[in-house]
Amino acid sequence: MNSLNGAQENRQVATVGGHGLYEVSSHALKCLCPLYLKWKFFLLLAAIIFLSSGMLQAQLIGVNFTQNSSAGEGGPSPGPTMSGAAVLGAVGDKWNGISGAGGNGIPLIYANGSNSPVTMTFTSGGGYNVYDYSGSTPFTGTSYNALMETYLYNNGVSQTITLSNLQPNSIYNLVVYNAADTAAGGRTTYFTVNGNTMSSTWNGSSTTLIAGVDFLDFPTALASSAGSLVIDYTGNDSTEADIDGFQIQASTLAANATCTGTNVAISFSGFSGYYYQVEYKNHLTDPSWIPLGNLVPGNNSVLTVNDLSGQSTRFYRVEMSTNGPFFTLLHTSGTNIVNTSGAVVRLRGLNLGGWFVMEPWMCPADSGGLPDTYSIITELDSRFGVATEQSLIRTYQTNWITLTDLDNITNGGFNCVRVPVWWGNFYSITNTTSTGWRADAFSVLDWLVTNCAARGIYVVIDMHGVVGGESTSDDTGEQNQNTYWTNSTEQSETAYMWAQIASHYNGNSAVAGYDLINEPDNTPSTIAVWTAYNSLYNTIRSVDTSHIIIMEGTFGSWDWNMLPSPSTYGWTNIVYSMHEYQYGGSVSQIEAGSDNQVKDFDNHLSWNVPDYIGEWNDMGQGAACYEYSISDYDNAGMSWTMWAYKATDGLVPDGWGWYDPTHWPTTPNVSSDPTNTISGDWQQWRTSSAFGTNAAVGL
Repeated sequence: MNSLNGAQENRQVATVGGHGLYEVSSHALKCLCPLYLKWKFFLLLAAIIFLSSGMLQAQLIGVNFTQNSSAGEGGPSPGPTMSGAAVLGAVGDKWNGISGAGGNGIPLIYANGSNSPVTMTFTSGGGYNVYDYSGSTPFTGTSYNALMETYLYNNGVSQTITLSNLQPNSIYNLVVYNAADTAAGGRTTYFTVNGNTMSSTWNGSSTTLIAGVDFLDFPTALASSAGSLVIDYTGNDSTEADIDGFQIQASTLAANATCTGTNVAISFSGFSGYYYQVEYKNHLTDPSWIPLGNLVPGNNSVLTVNDLSGQSTRFYRVEMSTNGPFFTLLHTSGTNIVNTSGAVVRLRGLNLGGWFVMEPWMCPADSGGLPDTYSIITELDSRFGVATEQSLIRTYQTNWITLTDLDNITNGGFNCVRVPVWWGNFYSITNTTSTGWRADAFSVLDWLVTNCAARGIYVVIDMHGVVGGESTSDDTGEQNQNTYWTNSTEQSETAYMWAQIASHYNGNSAVAGYDLINEPDNTPSTIAVWTAYNSLYNTIRSVDTSHIIIMEGTFGSWDWNMLPSPSTYGWTNIVYSMHEYQYGGSVSQIEAGSDNQVKDFDNHLSWNVPDYIGEWNDMGQGAACYEYSISDYDNAGMSWTMWAYKATDGLVPDGWGWYDPTHWPTTPNVSSDPTNTISGDWQQWRTSSAFGTNAAVGL
């Protein structure tokens, strides 16, 4: 295990929106496998920030509000020699002597007595020395007495202390102190730094330093892009609040990297009030960092993110944000998908194939030859009735994808799932009018969105089967249909379905977007697809103006040429999606296919539309082949979701699922088995009991 800290140099690499972006370069340290670990921190509202222990010397900078006292206890300004506090200081540290209701540009002092470049400007209601009024502190006779005897008070009004000339966008360890004489027991002071508020209540009797009683630690205080840091202090309404002093020191944080086989575990301290994202690059020259795992909240403990990719050489960084919760509503900006802060979000994940749409080739739907979801449901309805059928289908759904699966996706470093749905999830199988809308239409989908949100995973809702079918494929839920294009009633029923979905998820930040029609193949014409997209776009926009709408070029020549420039219809906040399959292709053909996707995107950059490879699979040609495609898409700034999370096309190692079966549990015969057998068989296919990760996929 290597502990990495300190020894870093700063290099400005870009400027965005007036904020400097700085990269951290640390000495390359290796653990048991060729791992290179880098630290980087960022403030989403401002810019990328970095850790520097060299810019301000690794010495204490402190301030004590010591006034000249009639009792002579305070000592002359600038303050007596005294001990610092906690672990930051040492005997002999000096503290600035501050007095009065305000000060401007006062330099802070290093431990060696010299002025630091950091200056302090403050407001207060006034200053007070407990000895001036025959008072005393419980710290008499200790090295902390001079620190605690004098304080600034707020006089019932929120006051501020502003530190300037800090290193822009840097992290500091800030400790603030508050105490008073014994008569002030019970006084609470609220300190706010970077929007994080903590309180400290003086007990009037402590003779030692106690967190939350006479000091508070802000271990990751963030200086702004202008190099300033503000400390607000106030009491409870009109109650007096006080601050006796503070210490500020450039933080030295450490990350630990542990290698076990091909797994790399990145561990680091996560502080409450902040959020963390581990990211990686395969090469330092790659244009962008890729999220590993999801944004996780700090809880004042060690956080660990695992890398199960099997990469032999990889570079890592940890980013820290003051922003939470996990999600903000996504939208497009040029060729990027961004959050509400403008930060680029690359969707990288997996399709939950075989779940709502049961495709018998890839899931244990039926062993008796029923070809699609529609036929399975109608067979169960015929044999057992609708209520039992729906109970059995729910049993299948709640076992095919579970919370463990969502945890697997999170731990794998993915931030998105694409979930194929079809009209039978929302309408009665026998009634596709509004009166046939199912009361439980959103039950399982809501479960998915809620639990994905709790794990930092975005959800793309993909309409795999419109009413009437957009192709003859069984993946529409009902094969051999393809009547949607010429049936105005089915078009209206599909529009009603999308309006209900968009209205239900309007404002839900965990939903990344709506994929209008999956693979609209065998269409009458290109213009028929465009017309359908435009109609559904307008339907959704009438109830949801904010979510991304995704349109696929997965028909005809299966490329960007199948789609119009968005200006043709006035579409905004849209993403164009392609699928990439090279059936039976060699490694070179697969790699060429990925390259062509990137070239196609690059050739249409002027359209200002992000590219999303909604489905792709490299057909079991080995991990290196997958890594090639992943790098292609990532380096081009494209989002992607691999097909599929799990599949039953073959045992591990197999090319269709990130998880594939390790053995063959029984698949029920829906046409002949009793209900308890069908239910029991479907329950055997939980990932945790019948599947293993497929290392050949390279995810």
